[in-house]
Amino acid sequence: MPPSLMTRLLRKPKFAIVTVFVLIIFSILINFNSGLPTTISAWVPGLTASPFYTNDESRYYSRKTPPFFPPLKSPPPTTHKTKAAELCAGFPTHLKDSIQVVLKTGAGESAKTKAHISTVTSCINNLLIFSDLEEQVQGHRFIDVLADLPASYNDSPDFATYSAQKQAHSEGNAIGYSSDGWKLDRFKFLPMVDKAYEMRPDAEWYVFIEADVYYFWDTLFRLLHQLDPSKMHYMGSPAPGADGNFFAYGGAGFVLSRGLMQQLVGDSTRLSILYEEYVKNDCCGDAALGYAIMNKTGERLQALYPTFAGDELIGLKVDAERWCIPLLALHRVSPEQMTSLWEWERTRPYDQYPLTHSTILDFTFSSISDSPTRASWDNYSPDVQPDGSHAHTSASACAEGCLSNKRCLQYSYIAGVCKFGNFIQLGRPISNADSLSGWDMNKMVRMGYQKDPQKSSSCKHATWLKPDIRWAGPDEASTIIAGQPIVALLARTVQGMTQCHIVHGVYDRRCGISSAVGRPELVETRGSPERPTGACQGQFGARPAARMTVETNNTNPACWPVELFTWDIDLTVY
Repeated sequence: MPPSLMTRLLRKPKFAIVTVFVLIIFSILINFNSGLPTTISAWVPGLTASPFYTNDESRYYSRKTPPFFPPLKSPPPTTHKTKAAELCAGFPTHLKDSIQVVLKTGAGESAKTKAHISTVTSCINNLLIFSDLEEQVQGHRFIDVLADLPASYNDSPDFATYSAQKQAHSEGNAIGYSSDGWKLDRFKFLPMVDKAYEMRPDAEWYVFIEADVYYFWDTLFRLLHQLDPSKMHYMGSPAPGADGNFFAYGGAGFVLSRGLMQQLVGDSTRLSILYEEYVKNDCCGDAALGYAIMNKTGERLQALYPTFAGDELIGLKVDAERWCIPLLALHRVSPEQMTSLWEWERTRPYDQYPLTHSTILDFTFSSISDSPTRASWDNYSPDVQPDGSHAHTSASACAEGCLSNKRCLQYSYIAGVCKFGNFIQLGRPISNADSLSGWDMNKMVRMGYQKDPQKSSSCKHATWLKPDIRWAGPDEASTIIAGQPIVALLARTVQGMTQCHIVHGVYDRRCGISSAVGRPELVETRGSPERPTGACQGQFGARPAARMTVETNNTNPACWPVELFTWDIDLTVY
């Protein structure tokens, strides 16, 4: 401190006290801010030492990761809606130089997009928005990413919507969602990757999300904090393409590293020109991009499901295995859900803990803690109880059966049929007045669920996933994890369904299949060799080890070859 200032402080005690107080507060703020990462990667000593990069038999690893948001200054508000500025307070906007977020939307998705830029992406001050129409919305520029495509794209019938849409807009007509607009969407993927690198070539990470996709930013920051952006990373939720290779499902978003982008588009070759014919002949742009990445760089998808979940909020499954696995992406989130989720996420207690699958229960199940049943509700419990079981006689008998079953976490009683579920799932309302769904709150509490709204069901330390490097041959689909084929499948297309219903498979999300079924040729299963003939349960430890025939009522050839995943497959009697 300069001598002249010291003399003045000694002469004026009140001034001295105020000055010292200000200096103390300033020092505290500096020390507090220094406790948060200032970049994504600078805080990681020896990036390649991350367990993410190790190739051993373990699918998971536990790693303490720093929070990227400061603790809440006060308890969350309960009597009024928090203002947008308050929700962005403490958001690490300084990471904009490291991470480029790209929001893909369309002219027919106005309501979804407005909700998104008012919530999930409202704090991203360098957000790029790519659309199929140039316009200004709520202070954001929507860049028409199709404008620079070659005229030869007009040869595709699905691209005809583009000109019609521009004409309608110029005449002042409103553009709503349509199936034609969805067909146009696939043409955006390649040029948006071209454009993102052209506009932000110095970013370390490129994050691509859609207008109905919700991202939990702290999960993203904690994940990228462990990784080296100079390496090639193509991360997302796996879906099988027509060529037998896997791509990142657009409904879960995907992340590309600087190292991959430099190899992919760093030579100024435009993907939209190089792979024009491919995207014209494929149904989906995310599949075309996956092919382009594999073809040009040799890099295959690093599958990180269920962190990149891509599930709907009502269909997200939580169980003991997923309890501490971080949650990043939800899909088909309505504008209303997006607003509620955003306000909850930014004001939740214990926000220094990683946001895991169990954390979401604090949001979805906050209203049923006192009465863990819902009438006129279907929580998607899949396991039909055996014929003649007492559980089918009434809703109360169904509930009693679940409570006495060690593995049952939820049940449903609909139209006289009792079903159990060994996971926790929200579900949806249905019109059947006699239906009832319920959850075993005691088992949930033993797993770690907190009924107190001021406490969190989250885990202090997350269980992170190592990437699955997935691919399949053109003649036979096979699941490969760490280079070892686990389940071989023979895929063929038929009508109808037979014995077992695939509760969730990536092709279920990828192609919108309404019923996909698997019939085991052998019933021997790992972890449960006594499983009886006809029961095809394969949840986690009891995975089908035998060759299986897969049948589906889907006739879209772009969905083949089909692939079942091992650790996230859930085969149950249908």
